Amino acid sequence: MEVSEALIPSGNMNHFLLKLFHSRVQPGKRAYRQHHHTEFEIAVFKEGCGTYTVGAKTYSIHEGDVFLFSTHEVHCITEIAGCDQMVLMNIHFEPRFIWSPGNNLFDAKYLKIFFDRNENFENRLDRYNPATEKIRSLMLQMEQEFHDKPPEYELMVKIQLLTILVTLIRNYNYVNETGSGYPVTQQSLAKIEEAMLFIDQNIEKDLSLEDIAATASMSRTYFSTIFKKLNGISPWDYITTKRIEKSIERLRGSDETVLEIACSCGFNNTANFNRAFSKITGKVPKDYR
Repeated sequence: MEVSEALIPSGNMNHFLLKLFHSRVQPGKRAYRQHHHTEFEIAVFKEGCGTYTVGAKTYSIHEGDVFLFSTHEVHCITEIAGCDQMVLMNIHFEPRFIWSPGNNLFDAKYLKIFFDRNENFENRLDRYNPATEKIRSLMLQMEQEFHDKPPEYELMVKIQLLTILVTLIRNYNYVNETGSGYPVTQQSLAKIEEAMLFIDQNIEKDLSLEDIAATASMSRTYFSTIFKKLNGISPWDYITTKRIEKSIERLRGSDETVLEIACSCGFNNTANFNRAFSKITGKVPKDYR
């Protein structure tokens, strides 16, 4: 049993709150590129070995390893060793999948492993910590839920993800215990989520921070502060990354020119588009055609 891709959509069907998918990579060295995204990532390696490069640090990869990446954290697999392909399962999820209001059980405090890391943090979970096997098992259970789709499977996936986050906080000395906390009211959470939905639905339009903050009934400064506290990324970085993700879909699925795609994804010229594209993907648009 293997799920190629499974989604839990957001209020805007063109975006997802959680995506589970598999990647298969052939052996060999790979050029380092500035790859990052707006979602948190938890990845488990099912087969293969190699090297993961995260900023200036490198990690060896073995079968069974679990890696964590925060929003906008640059990471890239730079080598697949041996003669067999590498198989990994990724779980990408938006922070709001956890902190979205409506149920007090789900709260931003469970995201401390991404926001309040201490000096002991490692992107690759300790291989010898028994909790790592528990997390691997929970990830495979999430895949099974997507595969079987029993009643309320999406809720069960969310519960399993929350269990992973609590397991990380409890069993690894990776979290700063004196972190700033998350004194954000339920009303503010609801307003930020409303603003994010507004961004998602208008990503191709000429957005201004004033207009976005107004949808949350907040000042620009306060909105930007709360937005980054909850998402680990500034509003403009979020917008730019989402626009690039949208452009990749268009590049792969249409014959439009780069200029047409850039303009339809919220960029006013190809120079700005190409600069943002390279910064976020480490590639150029033609690499996706």
